[in-house]
Parts: sequence; structure tokens; C-alpha cells
Amino acid sequence: MPAAGVLVTHREGTAPFRSFFVFAALDAMLGGMVWTPPGQALAGLAEIAPGEWHRNILLFGTVPAILAGFLLTALPRWTKQRAVSPTVIRSLAGVWLLGRTVSLTIGQSAGLAFFGGFVLFLIVVLGTAVVAGRDRRNLKILLLLGVYCAAIVLTALDWQPQPALRLGLAAVLGLVMVIGGRVVPALTEAYLQKTGGLVPGAPSAPVERLSGLFATCVLAAWVAAPQAQVTGVACALAAISQAVRLAQWRGWRTRASAAILVLHVGYGWIVAGFALLAVHAIAPAVIDRAAAVHAWTVGAVGTMALGIMASMARKHAGRAFASSWQATAAFLAVSASALARLLAEAGPGPAWLPLSGSLWIAAFALFFAALIRMRPVKAAPNSA
Repeated sequence: MPAAGVLVTHREGTAPFRSFFVFAALDAMLGGMVWTPPGQALAGLAEIAPGEWHRNILLFGTVPAILAGFLLTALPRWTKQRAVSPTVIRSLAGVWLLGRTVSLTIGQSAGLAFFGGFVLFLIVVLGTAVVAGRDRRNLKILLLLGVYCAAIVLTALDWQPQPALRLGLAAVLGLVMVIGGRVVPALTEAYLQKTGGLVPGAPSAPVERLSGLFATCVLAAWVAAPQAQVTGVACALAAISQAVRLAQWRGWRTRASAAILVLHVGYGWIVAGFALLAVHAIAPAVIDRAAAVHAWTVGAVGTMALGIMASMARKHAGRAFASSWQATAAFLAVSASALARLLAEAGPGPAWLPLSGSLWIAAFALFFAALIRMRPVKAAPNSA
């Protein structure tokens, strides 16, 4: 049985994703502002390095809000436990808001300490459901969240900052691969069944396990020795294994639905990130490491976040596969933002960086506008 006072059935309209996805959308816009002229002016007045501001807000503030909204809503169903108490949700939301307030008023390090506490609080809440449900399958999510929490704390302490940042990004990518591996093929199958398309067979279990295990080892090598030649070779092999995994989900069959196709495109950026890292490790003069990092952050994390958040919001509103011009425009904008960010790393040229930031802000503004207008229906299922 769930622990008393921690896990109970939530009332209509109190689904955890609602508040946290609003936080995430607003925070993502705040993080992207630094690459626009007004944002750069504000960063200069505040004497904050634009890269540090952008990185700390998005990787250690926006991402925790996205993870909290999704996992607090989806994990009770995965573990067959009752939903998280509104009191716990409000408490978590308060800690997140306090972290953002502190980071904007007192300093980035102090704010990161609060976000580390937020992730730790989230682990305790989710761990209650996992333990109560004796659900070994989701232990990997708790483990990755633990690694992510440690990376936030190390960054706040400014101890080995570059390895800590790589550790944080590796943990986030691990979570994207685990969650994406469940959500993307499941939604693809459900969409094809509803539309009468050719439904792909179940993903190969050996491919799923081996690609995940190999990606974990490669990310660990990248955290420890990002410039090593062997890491570059391993990244190339990881790109191939992740491409094989993605291909068996048959994303091209969903090309008529931007809402589903965007998830496959988002996962494709993981493949691109591994491939770009491989090229950088082998020939660093050809491609800078930042290109691979932004393929993962702006491309994979940004695109998958928008796609999965939009999917969860639609499902709880009773419109699982509905499309809208706002959502489609948001998906196009975040993809264009990722491309512009890679072009900014390629060398001098047009104002790719401000363009990327503006497109990023537009993508999350469109999602925010759609989210606040979306209303749940009584029969909406509590699922991802």
C-alpha cells in the first residue's frame, strides 16, 4: 500500500503536469532570452556571463520542472499506485519557485542548491511509489535522477565544473532515452492503430537493452574522457546503435501527424549528438564539441520535451492525437532553433545565435499559449 499522506488520488484539475509545465515553458523562455539583444543587455547589467546564465537556467531549472511534471503524472500509473497528493505537488512547486527566485535575486550557486534539493525531494516522492509497487523497472529512473541531483550539487559547489556539467547532461540524456523508449513507440503504435496504418511489431528486446547499455557506457566515457580517441570511436558506435533503435520504431509511418513525428525527430537529435561527438573526438578542427552538446540540448532535450509535454496535455484533455497550428508551429520553431544553433558553431555568418534564441522562445511561447487554454475532461486517463 502507498505510504499514508504521500500517495492519494488527485482531484480533477490537479494533475501534476499542469503547474510544472507552465513553470518549464516560462523558464525556457527566460533561459533563451540571453541570446537575444534585450536579454544580452540584461545579462550585462546583472554582470552574469550569458553562457552560465543560459546553461544553469535550462539544464538545472527548466529540465527539473519538465521531469517533475511528467514523472509525477506518469509514474503512479507505471507503478500501479495512487496519484501524488496535491499537498506534495504544491510543496514541490514551492521549492522550485524558491530556487528560481533565489537564483535571480541572490545568485546562481544558491539557486542551484535549491534545485538540487528539489530533485532530491522528487526522488523521495517517486521512490515511495516505486518501493510501494515493488517496481524494479523504474529503479533506473531513480538512479538517473540521483546522478542528476549530484551533478547539480557539484555545479553549485563549483567543484570540477566541466565534468559536473557533462555528468548532468549525461543523466538528462539517459532519462530522455529511457522515457523516450517507452513513450515514442507506444504513442506511434496507438496512433497507427487509430488511423488504420501499418502497425510495427514490438521493438526488439535485445536491441533495446544493448543500445541502452552501450549508450550508458559511452556517456560515462564522455564524462570522464571527452577528448580521448577511444571515446570518439565509441560515440560513433553509439550513434549507429541508437539509429537502429530509432529505426525499429518506424517513425516515417507517422509523417501525417506532426504531434507524433516530432518525437521521432527529437530522438533523432540524440543520434546526431553522438555522431557529432565522434567527429569532434577524431577531428576536433572540423567540428567543435559545442555543436554536439547543442544537438543534445536544444535538439534532443528541447524537441522531446515539447513533444512529450504536448502529448501529455492533449491526452489529459481527451484529445490524444489532435493537432493544432500552435503545436505544429512550436515543433517547427524548436527544430529550426536547433539547426540555427549548430550553424552558429560552424563559423562567422548571419546572426544565427539571436535567431536560435528567438525561435526557442517562440516555440515555448506557443506551447505555453496552447497549454493554458487546454482544459481537462472528467474521463481523461492518468497516463503519459
